[in-house]
Amino acid sequence: GYVELYGAYTECEATYQLDRMYALWNSLGEADQRDFNMDPLSIDWPHYAHDIQLPSTVKMARLKMQPSKGPSVDRNERIRKNVLSEDRHLAVFDLENTLIASNVVASYSWLATRHLDTPDRVRFVAKTLREAPTLWNLDRADRSDFLRYFYRRFEDAPIERLERDSLEMMSDLLMTKSFPAGIRRVRAHRALGHKTLLITGALDVVVEPLRPLFDHIVSAELGAQDGAYDGKLTNVPPTGEARYQALADYAKEHDLDLKESVAYADSTSDLPMLEAVGFPVAVNAETKLAAIARRRGWLIEHWTKSDGAPNRTIPIGPRTLRGPLRKQRVAAMQRRAAG
Repeated sequence: GYVELYGAYTECEATYQLDRMYALWNSLGEADQRDFNMDPLSIDWPHYAHDIQLPSTVKMARLKMQPSKGPSVDRNERIRKNVLSEDRHLAVFDLENTLIASNVVASYSWLATRHLDTPDRVRFVAKTLREAPTLWNLDRADRSDFLRYFYRRFEDAPIERLERDSLEMMSDLLMTKSFPAGIRRVRAHRALGHKTLLITGALDVVVEPLRPLFDHIVSAELGAQDGAYDGKLTNVPPTGEARYQALADYAKEHDLDLKESVAYADSTSDLPMLEAVGFPVAVNAETKLAAIARRRGWLIEHWTKSDGAPNRTIPIGPRTLRGPLRKQRVAAMQRRAAG
């Protein structure tokens, strides 16, 4: 076995001089000479080679033929335990495809159709489908430019009405598209005493109902005039490097160590944020990010919607009820509550 293992080296011979080593040893005091033996001749080389070094090398080289005693722990589970350690300071989350299977177009579609009649809804859907390739290309080219372009559609939208509609949209759309495991993870971090931060390109009015889950939310914000939005962003959309900067600013403000923090995201555009923390997590990752995460040993999570959740390509907001229909709906809700 030894010859097969060391076959390439069995005919090797090493020749070296000891002049400088002996000179160093001779320069030492008596106490150091006793503690630092530099004489190779004092070693029993046959004994060391045959009885110590070779057997230990063969033992380490042998393939493991039997499983270890005791339960094995999945690699992801080991990393997950570190992620959910009480020692962590902060958990920061992306929103789209990380906590919910939705996007800014879906939210806008729901809000924009909430108060439209049937003919206008049909026209809206047709127009959105025609625009889909253009919107997709804009988003792929530059996320920030896409958001600036897309949010112009909110010009003249009444702020108070959107605030009311967003509350209903949370239960009718966003919660049905949420990943239960993701929501549980946010709550787990909060239960451990970690700060929780949401950084998203979605509008503040859209994500406001999520505020109870997070200590702080960084989102896109629109300017306003005379009680309506003007369609112009008042801040830099929190994407890419801007998302990292928002994280860094929050950590500095609250004296939190990013190396003891966790970040959850799905896209390579989020790499600046993921690379800034000590515990990055790739959630439902696109192909490139998944490859990077595997190579770097990051935690990889796959979160899905609840079974039976509706799958609407273009979400349409439920029509506003007025008059007798509204009274009937309210009466029905009251009966259910009483029963």
